[in-house]
Amino acid sequence: INNTYLSKHTIALSWDDDYYDVDEDEDIDESRVLAYSRLNKQHPQYAARCKILMSHPHLDMKPFLHWGLKLLPLVVAWFERAKPCTTLTIQTSSFNPNSRRRLARRVLEESAEVYQSRILTAMYEFVRQR
Repeated sequence: INNTYLSKHTIALSWDDDYYDVDEDEDIDESRVLAYSRLNKQHPQYAARCKILMSHPHLDMKPFLHWGLKLLPLVVAWFERAKPCTTLTIQTSSFNPNSRRRLARRVLEESAEVYQSRILTAMYEFVRQR
């Protein structure tokens, strides 16, 4: 998760025309990298949280469990601050030939129910340890 959070600099370097030090054998999901880049530019205040949610369908709470239930309110608050990721859209560079307008796509392609399930799963991991 920390690597995802800190990825803004890495993405900027990887897609800069002057930067060619990329491992060609590495399988890079270009659509995801472009989405991250657009997210950084269009919604910088949500970029880190959204990238974490986009890259990690399940957030493992094990590293935080040693703090017990003291950390649970902070985890729930983090999810609440990240909730806008479920409704944000980013503008794509593709054009609709019929309307000549830029197309938009949702940042996080999941329903409110799926997002709520993520929160409940994280909460359950804390409660289960007690």
